[in-house]
Amino acid sequence: MSIFARSEAAGTQQHGYVWRGRQQAATTFALGTERERVTALTRAVAVAALEVMAGTRPAAQLLRWTTPEIVDKLRRRSGVLQQRRLLEPPQAPVHATHRHSEVLRQRVCHVTEGVYEVALVIRDDARTRALVIRAERPELAWRVTVLEIG
Repeated sequence: MSIFARSEAAGTQQHGYVWRGRQQAATTFALGTERERVTALTRAVAVAALEVMAGTRPAAQLLRWTTPEIVDKLRRRSGVLQQRRLLEPPQAPVHATHRHSEVLRQRVCHVTEGVYEVALVIRDDARTRALVIRAERPELAWRVTVLEIG
């Protein structure tokens, strides 16, 4: 059931943005289930990580949802790919990678309370990749603690 369907069923009109002062009251129908939130977060982080590797997104943008170690790892891997692109001819497949990413499959598994592991298959212009993500919620916000790109 969507947010809008819940609000219509309750007889109230739901607006797109909930002011911070009213967020506590709106949590009963504004937020999806825990699994839905983890699914959305990991999908967005996976696509953003591939954009970092392509050089189209700065790695620092992922600091909010990942650990500093993951951001550093993505920076290094992006740097290696940028150097390789300089050595390859323009028609080489390395120039087309990570451009138009599409999530083909996503499997979300609940490990323990506050921990999910997610496997994704993402296809871009040049290849299909597998990604594995571990999302944990130590406090109130979800954070990606493990990100492996195949």
